[in-house]
Amino acid sequence: MSKQNLGNVEIRPQALAVIVSIATKEVEGVSKMIGNFTTNALEKIGKKEYIKGVRLSFDEKDVNVDITCTIKSSQQLPIIAREIQKNVRSSIYNMTELNVKTINVNIVGIDY
Repeated sequence: MSKQNLGNVEIRPQALAVIVSIATKEVEGVSKMIGNFTTNALEKIGKKEYIKGVRLSFDEKDVNVDITCTIKSSQQLPIIAREIQKNVRSSIYNMTELNVKTINVNIVGIDY
């Protein structure tokens, strides 16, 4: 059986950001993702922004992820941050087989 080259697969950064956002929100204790001024303004006019709070950068073969979120009160920060990292890393690998070099979790507030 001969092998055929069927072409290339490209994954848009926006698709990766959606994967990261969903994986972060799946962690119990995460309240919401925090975006910048632009994403907040878009949400006020009714446009849902799924990549809010996610910033991606790429090395040669690796992905670096920065996540900004708030957590619910009475949660332990290190445990939630570690769970976010584990869930995001496994979600990206399972869906895209890309290696994640770093995942920085920035918890900027606590929702009471």
